[in-house]
Amino acid sequence: MRLSLRKPQDNTWEIKQYVWLENIGDEHLMLHLASGDMRLDKGRKYRFRKDILDDPTVHSLLDARKLAIKDE
Repeated sequence: MRLSLRKPQDNTWEIKQYVWLENIGDEHLMLHLASGDMRLDKGRKYRFRKDILDDPTVHSLLDARKLAIKDE
């Protein structure tokens, strides 16, 4: 096996660029994102890039207290 001695690309994601969103509501949620639809079951959390917070659907669910931001 060969190991690469090249420097990693500058556009790699760091942990600080992620945010966890948790469904804290009483129902399953369907997120209609630019990349496609995603179902987020109640009580579950999923990791997204931080730019997801700019999405109007996600923003309205955060305001309605159906989603919560976690720091994990």
